[in-house]
Amino acid sequence: MDTNTITKLITTIAIAAIPILGAYIGKVVLGNKQVVTLIQVLSPLAKSAVVVMQKLGVTKYLDGEAKKSGAVDIVNQALTALGLASSDVALIKNAVEKEYALLIDDLDKTYPQMTAEQAKTQESQNELAKADELAKAQQVLTDAQAKVNALKN
Repeated sequence: MDTNTITKLITTIAIAAIPILGAYIGKVVLGNKQVVTLIQVLSPLAKSAVVVMQKLGVTKYLDGEAKKSGAVDIVNQALTALGLASSDVALIKNAVEKEYALLIDDLDKTYPQMTAEQAKTQESQNELAKADELAKAQQVLTDAQAKVNALKN
C-alpha cells in the first residue's frame, strides 16, 4: 500500500469518528456536570444544616444522632428542591459529619447545647407554670361564679 492511501484512510476514519467521540464526550461531561454541581453544593448545604441543628439544640435537648439525622434530612430536602435528588445517603452523611468535625469547636462556643438535665428542669418549670396558670384561671372562674350568684339574688 501506498503511504498516501494509508494517510487518506486514517484521515477518513478520524473524520468519521469525530461525531461519535463528540457525542460520547458530551454525554460524559453532562453526567459529570451534575456530579460536579452536587459536589459544589453539598458542602455548603451540609454546613448550613449542621448549624441549624446546633441552633435547635440550644433550646431543645437533642442527642448527637438526632442532630445528624436532622441535618441529613435538611440536606436531602435541599438537594431535592434543587433538582439534584441524591439516593446516596452515605455521601450526605459523610458530608454532614465532615462539616460537623470542622465546626464543632466554634459551634459549642457559639451555641451551647441544652443537656438532658436542663431539659428535665425546663419541663418541670413549664409544668409548674401551667399549674399556676390553671390555679389562677380556676380562682377567676370561682370569683366570676360568685358574682353571677350574687347578681341572681
